[in-house]
Amino acid sequence: MDEKEIGVKKKKKKEKFITLNKRQKISLGATSIIAIAALVTGIYFFLELEESEEFIFKCGLSGAPDSIDPLKNPGPRFENLIIIDQIAEGLFTYDQNKTDTPIIPNLALGGSWSPDYLNFTCTLRTNVRFHDGTPFNATVVKWNFDRIYKFIEIMPDSDTWAWYPAYLNSEGKPIINHTEIINESTVKFVLNHPYVPIRDLFTLWTSYILSPTSTPDNDFIDIRTGKLVGTGPFIFDSCEVDLYGDGLKIDMHANPDYWGGPPLINKVSFLALYSGTERMERMLSGELSYAMGSRNDYRLEIYRNATGITVVPKTRLNIFYLGMNNNKINITMRRAISYAFNYTRHIEDYWGGHAEKPRSPLSNRMRYSNWDDFDVPDYNITRARQLLIDANWPGTSGLTPNDNITTGNEWEMIANSPTPLGTYNFSTVWSWMDFIANLTIADLEQIGVKVNILKMEPVEFWDKMYASKHDIYTAGWGVTRMDPVDVINPLYSSKVDGVGNYINFNNTEVQPWLEQALEEFNETKREQLYFNIQQHLIEKLNPVLWLAHPIDYDIWDSDVKGIPIDGAPLRLILKFCYLI
Repeated sequence: MDEKEIGVKKKKKKEKFITLNKRQKISLGATSIIAIAALVTGIYFFLELEESEEFIFKCGLSGAPDSIDPLKNPGPRFENLIIIDQIAEGLFTYDQNKTDTPIIPNLALGGSWSPDYLNFTCTLRTNVRFHDGTPFNATVVKWNFDRIYKFIEIMPDSDTWAWYPAYLNSEGKPIINHTEIINESTVKFVLNHPYVPIRDLFTLWTSYILSPTSTPDNDFIDIRTGKLVGTGPFIFDSCEVDLYGDGLKIDMHANPDYWGGPPLINKVSFLALYSGTERMERMLSGELSYAMGSRNDYRLEIYRNATGITVVPKTRLNIFYLGMNNNKINITMRRAISYAFNYTRHIEDYWGGHAEKPRSPLSNRMRYSNWDDFDVPDYNITRARQLLIDANWPGTSGLTPNDNITTGNEWEMIANSPTPLGTYNFSTVWSWMDFIANLTIADLEQIGVKVNILKMEPVEFWDKMYASKHDIYTAGWGVTRMDPVDVINPLYSSKVDGVGNYINFNNTEVQPWLEQALEEFNETKREQLYFNIQQHLIEKLNPVLWLAHPIDYDIWDSDVKGIPIDGAPLRLILKFCYLI
């Protein structure tokens, strides 16, 4: 089928089903005569229903899940998370039905602090069972958190690097010293130091509570042979895998005994469909109820014009940035680069306009973010040049801080001379990095800086990354919690918790604030600390260039209702969904 045919293809109506309840599709296994006692102008009538197949809510994923164990999820990969999120759950969660995405109790009914903030005690839900019948209680909560810390010790970093730092403090010690069972419905977490965002920690997919009866104690769940067993709204049935162990098709069914009430979708099947065109064809034909979307303008236009399709845009909390080696590129040059980079062109040319320029290291949906209070660097070539001249940067004598960027201007000529104002390597591995590198080359030429693309193999790239030896590179950071600790500490702490700090950032003012913010329970004071941190990063230090929050598009059958879209897009949860 060519693209023109796709563009005019009409979505097939699901004639196999008749809606007897606005909140649930019902299928019948045999030809039936159903008497409907509906009074229509005083006359009763009968409706004959033909035999129909059982309805399966099918989700098209853009990749194949490679793990169903929450503790083996490098990345983290969305394809893994969407499976895990339907089956297992944590003590707390985020309410994505509300704009501010507040933390709410989940398997825990609530939690309270001791006066010294070293003990956090949770009261647990009662009469909850795992899918294998095992009772949920304080004993299994302790077992799960013991497993987390054991795996940090015994499992290779390649399997745990995406999550283990969240459970350690800036000194590399466990946040949770140990877990105590008070009684079967009460558990106490004893901390090594006060830790304000403990509830946020319990929302992480790695903090989900699994059945100790069905979960390996000293190994990961095998996607080929094992089962993920939680307390969630759906129960794992089966997984078809390819030769590489990636899940091509994962099936699950509704948990009839779910503590929150059984979901209104009876069966769900997740299909790995790598091709955006194939996902579109299946959505248009009515085979899929949901598809991971596309930023492809052509496909988006078809989706938007199709009957029975709903396109839901989501600005992600994830942030993409241009990293600069702070040891090699000093503050003056970093600030000049921050104003020399054409952010709008980057968003238009690289993201196709499907991204938002950050005005802080934090998403504007995240707690304590400030998008309106600071002098945020934006493209201003005159200011970029003036910063170098004002600092008496070697080689700027006699240069004019104007906005002339015509070919052959004096700044560009210096960049391509034997004595540029600076020479840096842009490390790349994949072609998308080359694209951004070329944009950077063109922009930095206009402040007399020469940038060379340094193409590497993946192993070499990551070795240099871990050693913080790249001059310039581009990367992204995935966000899974609403607290700033999920972004600020990993990227800008100079201690053990700075697992993503590959730019040699180390500031004696910012570092103490990072640590204080984790132990400051006064809301006003904690907000001020993050104000100070953001102000210094944005207006004074410019450790990186904050490039984009990508906009993704989820594609839904318009018959699907109950999609949480008001809150920040952290999880894709199907338990609220129903079909009309």
